[in-house]
Amino acid sequence: MTQHTSEIHHCSICGVDTNHIVVLVRKTNPFKGEQNSKFKEFLHGAIKSWFLGAFIASMDEFSRHRICEKCGNKVIED
Repeated sequence: MTQHTSEIHHCSICGVDTNHIVVLVRKTNPFKGEQNSKFKEFLHGAIKSWFLGAFIASMDEFSRHRICEKCGNKVIED
């Protein structure tokens, strides 16, 4: 089941405040294709959560995609 939220934001294409669908998309693994990538990913996540806190570290793994319901313009917020 896919869940998304709807927010009102200013659309630069439409020029007015419109409803936008907000979807969280997981960023790609920076260690993909490297030897011991699972261990490196675990170590990177553990260090990041130790310094930043678990919630902020987990939210850093996602990028926010806002899509205008009127014109379909997509804005990616990293």
